[in-house]
Amino acid sequence: MAEASGTDGPSLVPKRVLIVRTGAIGDVTNALVLAEALKATGQISQLGWVVHPLCVPLVKGHPAVDRVHIFQRKGGLKEWLRLRRELRAENYDLAIDAQRILKSAILSRMSGASRSLGFDPGRSKEGSWLFHSERISPSGGTHMVDWYLEFAEALGLKDPKPRRRLPVDPTAESWATDFVRNLNSVSKSEVTPLCVHIGASKLANRWAPERYGELMLRLQEKSLGPVVLTGGSGDRMDADQALKVAQPDQDLVGHTSLPQLISLLRRCRVWVGCDTGPMHLAAALNCPVVALFGPSEPARTGPYGEGHQVLGRQPGGERVAMDEIPVDKILDATSRACTT
Repeated sequence: MAEASGTDGPSLVPKRVLIVRTGAIGDVTNALVLAEALKATGQISQLGWVVHPLCVPLVKGHPAVDRVHIFQRKGGLKEWLRLRRELRAENYDLAIDAQRILKSAILSRMSGASRSLGFDPGRSKEGSWLFHSERISPSGGTHMVDWYLEFAEALGLKDPKPRRRLPVDPTAESWATDFVRNLNSVSKSEVTPLCVHIGASKLANRWAPERYGELMLRLQEKSLGPVVLTGGSGDRMDADQALKVAQPDQDLVGHTSLPQLISLLRRCRVWVGCDTGPMHLAAALNCPVVALFGPSEPARTGPYGEGHQVLGRQPGGERVAMDEIPVDKILDATSRACTT
């Protein structure tokens, strides 16, 4: 199998490119830098993306993505065959497996693209590298954003810069504008809200609900701005525990769509929470992030970019138990984010 190389310049970028990164929210958000870098060459006539339904709002309507292929996770063999026909009809020249698992490798190969580009064996999972005609080589970057940009480098782009944009949904934007206006009216505040996010998909990454409640109480005491509590429908039980300690200015847990959350984060002065997808949304939108890290490695999956703060485990450091992260430190970090 060939190793992809970036020595021949951007002429290596084909006309029709497919990116396979089906989920999750944070991963798709970070992988969008690859689509941006490739489309910026002006050489791609169509860039397609294979994605699960949950993450469709991240790629549909994105200026760098021309075609969205939805993969229904539970569709069985019928869904695989349907998607195979759909992908082959697009005549892609290159499929990029940005997910590095067996499923994404198979999706890349069955697309019919003449070239299939994946990660090197050391970073691949489930033997996915065996399915690809070409593999990228590590360039020394540690964050997932850097890893995704290695695909662009392998196709000849020199030092590609991470451009971060998310789709703009007019309906969600109108909702968010009205929401913040009403929130400021009720809370008698003229500043943009603080977003406290209570969820995390992995149990080990979660902070105690009672501590979220204490944090919200103390944030309100400092009058930094209206506090909005967010989370998914599966976070309702934790949210109810937090609400026994303090009431946010608005509880949106389980009540926002993904486009609405994106539009809300565009209007927030700070985001506070754990290692979870919405953290990457906030970072991509240049909303200052205060991130709580315990077992996961912030050097690889932390908030990307400048102006963010990581508490708990530090990049390259030892793991930290989530219950060892005190409210005081988060309060101080949030205060700094609101005043800088």
